[in-house]
Amino acid sequence: MLTYLKFKWQRVARRWWRNGLKSITTGRAYLRYRVWGRWQQLAMIRRFVVVWWAIVLVCGVGLLWQTRHVVAESAVLKPLAGGRYTEAVFGDMTTINPILPTTSAGSDASRLVFNGLTAFNTQGELKGDLAERWDVSPDGKTYTFHLRQGVTWHDGVPFTSQDVLFTLTAIQNPDTRSPLAPTWKGVTAEAPDDQTVVFKLPKPYTPFVNATTVGILPRHSLERTEPRLLRISDFNQHPIGTGPYRVRQLYAERGELELQANGDYFKGQPYIQAIVLRSYESSDDALQAYRRRQVMGIAQLRPGQVSEAAETGTLKLHEAGVPDRVGVFFKTKSGITSDKAVRAALALATDRGEIVKNEFDGYASTASSPLIAPKMSSVGLAQPSRTNIEAAKASLEAAGWKVGADGVRTKNGQPLTLKLVTQSQTAYGAVAHRLQEQWRAAGVKLEVEEVSAETLQQSHIRPRNYDVLLYAINLGADPDVYAFWHSSQAADPGLNLSTYNSKTADAALEAGRIVRDGPTRAAKYRNFIQAWVQDTPAIMLYTPTYIYAVDREVRGIDIKRLVYPSDRFDQVERWSVRVQPVAAR
Repeated sequence: MLTYLKFKWQRVARRWWRNGLKSITTGRAYLRYRVWGRWQQLAMIRRFVVVWWAIVLVCGVGLLWQTRHVVAESAVLKPLAGGRYTEAVFGDMTTINPILPTTSAGSDASRLVFNGLTAFNTQGELKGDLAERWDVSPDGKTYTFHLRQGVTWHDGVPFTSQDVLFTLTAIQNPDTRSPLAPTWKGVTAEAPDDQTVVFKLPKPYTPFVNATTVGILPRHSLERTEPRLLRISDFNQHPIGTGPYRVRQLYAERGELELQANGDYFKGQPYIQAIVLRSYESSDDALQAYRRRQVMGIAQLRPGQVSEAAETGTLKLHEAGVPDRVGVFFKTKSGITSDKAVRAALALATDRGEIVKNEFDGYASTASSPLIAPKMSSVGLAQPSRTNIEAAKASLEAAGWKVGADGVRTKNGQPLTLKLVTQSQTAYGAVAHRLQEQWRAAGVKLEVEEVSAETLQQSHIRPRNYDVLLYAINLGADPDVYAFWHSSQAADPGLNLSTYNSKTADAALEAGRIVRDGPTRAAKYRNFIQAWVQDTPAIMLYTPTYIYAVDREVRGIDIKRLVYPSDRFDQVERWSVRVQPVAAR
């Protein structure tokens, strides 16, 4: 029995062993052909799979980009309130008073703080500002302005016609010494009510309405200030205006003015919450400040800086035409430059084309006339547009100026040496040295002195302390150039920089500003031009292009033609530094 059971157990064990080996063999075969075989097949097609996944990924990214692009194209950038804009300006800002303009920086500040009855927009067109409209009498001697309602000063006091009358009185008072006084000479005003002002002129004055762009002063803030003390009044550092921005703080020691948005501005609250004007000596310093992210805009660049500005990749250049004339002004009352023959010879020796071609890279055009308004184009050019060095030499020779061994002409032992003064760190320096070379060819020695803007004004222009002045004058929007060439404007604060005195020119200028008919007016100015060319009190050189550089983050700027550089701020309340994309409707 025991042997039988042993036999049975061995037989069952052998069966289990055979079945186990069979199962292992079958399992190995399954793994080999079902698992490992398929993995090998997958490995064979892995490149195919990778390529397809790459195609799917690229298509997905492209679809996402296209969707975002379409949304961006159809979206509109909505300006948002807030932010801060800092601009580099030039000159002193300690006098923020529209009737006492001193520097370009002071004019910029006044444009942001004050409003005039009218204003020039960024297309060079005159429009109403504090005045909604105005009427002119048939005889051209009475102007009636209708003021906006609801305008308030920064301190909340209502603006009225009495403020306009006060401003006129301040300008006309000789103790104020406002350079605007000649324009308003003899003008009277009355206020029938708080919203109406009537100006009466002693005789017609065609460009009178352009004068009403001057900022209006608050009577309630200044009526107790003596006119002779207005120039040193604290008001000039802490002014109250009606403009889009109010003064928050002036840091005179570091040349910085901080302005805050006027929430009650009658044209709407500005988007940009704060504007800071920071004064610099030159546009070179201003450009470096931009690179250091200390400013977002530069009031004006020189043509030679355009390529450097473009290298930043973030500065946007806004170009505008301006009615400026850059020229050399002779002191005609004394010294060598009182000799008409010398002045005429220097005009012949001057090559404007060479100056513009080599110094301005296309950002200026030659000019030879003291008139700039297109309406006076029929008057014609003033001075020869081409140089004639041989004629210049002959003219000097005939006037008794003989060439010496050193190439410099002399007369009665006096060398033909002139001193030219101009503003430093501007394009004027390069122009002055071009003139130095051109005049040397005629036997004239020109010594060039470059000084700061403040020194130029106080030590040279105001006392008329120079032989030759290289400078720019802004001719405004009208052909009237009385302020620059009439003999009554020869002394400070007048703008007759050549101290020019001609009865013929005076009569023509006086007649030209009162005539309203275009052809008749052109005839009057033609008489002025003829006298001016014959006397050569100055040499007009070129008209520059205004180059305004602002960071691309600042939006809303649109300038084409500016009567004054500060007019770039005409619609500053629409500028923004913050935006939000919204779907276009």
